[in-house]
Amino acid sequence: MNEVRVTLRRLAILLTAAASVALSVTVPAQAAPSLSTQDSGAVFTALPPTRIFDSRTSSKIEKYTSRPVAIPADLVPDNATAVVFNLTGTNPDFQTYLATGPGDQGSPSTSSLNLDLGETRANLVTVALGHGAHKGIWIGAGPYAADAIVDLAGYYAPGAGSKYTPLTPQRVLDTRDSSPLGAGGTVTLDLSSKVPAGATSAVFNLTATDVTGPTFVTAYPADRPRPDASNLNLVAGRNTPNLVTVALSPDRKVKLTNSYWSVDLIADLAGYYSPTSTQAFYSLYPTRVLETRDMDGGPKHPIQAGESRKLDLSGWLPAGATAAVTNLTGTNVSQSTVVTAWADGTPKPGVSNLNLVPYQTSANLAIVPVSGDRAIDLDNLAGQVDMVVDLAGYFAPPIPACTTNCAFGIENNFSGQFGNGTTDTSGRAGPVFAYGLKDVKSIVGSVNGSAVYALKSDGTVWSWGGNGEGQLGIGKYGHAEGPTGHPYAYPPPAFYSTLPVQIPGLHNIVAIADEMALDADGHVHTWGVNTTWQLGTGSTDGAQIAGSPVQVPNLDNVKAISVARSPSNLAGITRFVMTNDGKVWSWGDNSRGALGVGTHADLSKCFGSDGATPGADPSCASATPVQVVGLSGCDELGSRVVLCKSNGSVWRWGGLGISAENDSPVSLPATTGTVTHVQRDAADVDGARGILANGRVWQWDDGAMYVGDTTGALDPWLASVASIAEGLPDRVLATDSAVYETGHPMTSPIITGVTTIGDGGYGVVGTP
Repeated sequence: MNEVRVTLRRLAILLTAAASVALSVTVPAQAAPSLSTQDSGAVFTALPPTRIFDSRTSSKIEKYTSRPVAIPADLVPDNATAVVFNLTGTNPDFQTYLATGPGDQGSPSTSSLNLDLGETRANLVTVALGHGAHKGIWIGAGPYAADAIVDLAGYYAPGAGSKYTPLTPQRVLDTRDSSPLGAGGTVTLDLSSKVPAGATSAVFNLTATDVTGPTFVTAYPADRPRPDASNLNLVAGRNTPNLVTVALSPDRKVKLTNSYWSVDLIADLAGYYSPTSTQAFYSLYPTRVLETRDMDGGPKHPIQAGESRKLDLSGWLPAGATAAVTNLTGTNVSQSTVVTAWADGTPKPGVSNLNLVPYQTSANLAIVPVSGDRAIDLDNLAGQVDMVVDLAGYFAPPIPACTTNCAFGIENNFSGQFGNGTTDTSGRAGPVFAYGLKDVKSIVGSVNGSAVYALKSDGTVWSWGGNGEGQLGIGKYGHAEGPTGHPYAYPPPAFYSTLPVQIPGLHNIVAIADEMALDADGHVHTWGVNTTWQLGTGSTDGAQIAGSPVQVPNLDNVKAISVARSPSNLAGITRFVMTNDGKVWSWGDNSRGALGVGTHADLSKCFGSDGATPGADPSCASATPVQVVGLSGCDELGSRVVLCKSNGSVWRWGGLGISAENDSPVSLPATTGTVTHVQRDAADVDGARGILANGRVWQWDDGAMYVGDTTGALDPWLASVASIAEGLPDRVLATDSAVYETGHPMTSPIITGVTTIGDGGYGVVGTP
């Protein structure tokens, strides 16, 4: 999922009133998971090439639709995370493409294979598997229908198997130096001098040239019969490459067999799998990291003849990555050429990844070694060519599992929020544990759900997830960009970190919130966007992004912090702090009276495309902290809600339901018990909640059903509650250290042994 910088505008909220009926729903029992003792990443198991899907036996995949592909349980175990297969497209109705993804249905966002009218073509594909009841993969067609064939080559899974060793690409076969393969001809590729004893599989780019007629070529282990599968589908007069991942015979040999006519074959070795290799695989949902075309598909920044262009992948790949799994597509080709990819800063190898002719659009998977700063080079031999690069995964060393006070995520992983090195778009009920992080004290997800923050017991702060707008606070941020700094596509794919990284400059931290931290000296630090002046530094530049933390000036003796987002203004962020004297201060967006200073913003007058308009009505937003009126001597700070324990009063302000707002704090009606903690949902219309001394939860509603009565009532399901986390759905941590979803009887915990939960579906397990 791509992040988009949201411009500020007046948004209408359309709510439909509905009768509220309490249903007694029991969540299916789920055993509390144990923290995996396995290292991060996945290892590879090769399979004999096996055809598992062929749409020709039923019907074509219709345009802009997808079809599920079941993964045979007798070939791929249930814990597999990704599969490798050869995807062949044939019989297209016109120029189209095929795409793949996890689960049983999807909408293509990137292409795996491009087809011309009448063409049959293959491309190796690596794709993550879906989860739960949607464990398989899907194949989708583009603007015209086509047939698809899937030949399974292997799978990735945690545990036993082979890791990867990337190699500098090297040519290991060229039959032009001897003689072509005739009809039924076979050549044996002996790799015993190139890969070590015990190697289980080889990865090489196989190119066919001097093709005299329609045929196909199959790669398979030298000690096994030829399977009913293909790796290259060829027509006369066209050079065609395809990456091959194939199991090796015990003596490290592969056979290549041609079916009809004659053909020359070229093999460029890219790497191998073995039990002694050190690089684990991490799957990513395909992300377009380079697009040199314009919005209409024409050339914008094509790679010229003889040009080598650096592609920086550090916005997506973590430190330590050694190779990138990329789908390389060449298009808008002006003359016959070849494209080569290799690690930046190393000599260009004498191999090729793409062989292109004029007006052709062609894709090929490539496992490309990356430089220490995670960059590759792309070289075009002749003419000019537009390049599209989709990132599907990477190889990096495994990371040991966490053992003490470990962070977990439950819900989404579209931008790496699980912190386990991967991304995917299939929402699942985890928990999934983050790697490279232990001794976590508290954790919180960002208000928009794209990033995660963790506070360690040593006072350092770590972040992971989306980083298009500086959310991670690590300095570097951004989107896929062209050589002149302009985004290629809209929306441009955002940077992310799939593993926790330490936020520089934050030390001695005692509390965290979304893009916000409080240190032991009572100072507040913020980072990220400033669309509604939420940095609090006095800057009214709505386009400013602070990639690293900045200290909020003239603000001392702070003891608590919180953040709220306004759904009336999607980019509206308001920040709150409570000082040691129990007073509350706020800054940022003032939609619906969020600042609590006695005024509220008229959005039609306040905001332009880049944030709060300089010189507008001062009620629009505040770039520096302002005091929330009427509050002092209070003890606990929520999101637009405050608890004053001396008299048991609870105060709130801001939006109330559909259209009402309180510009300054009002006291909420008393509950049937003593409130010990307060929590208010981040949205305008979701009310406030208090945890009573007896562990029950009191809810003051003001959502879609708000009619002016804020008396509130006990939640009918919740009891023995220690803390509440806002999310989708909301969850509570019970006094027995178990986490439950709200809205149901507390009979089936999601996970036990939890010490802390945070907004957004995250938490900490003390002793896994």
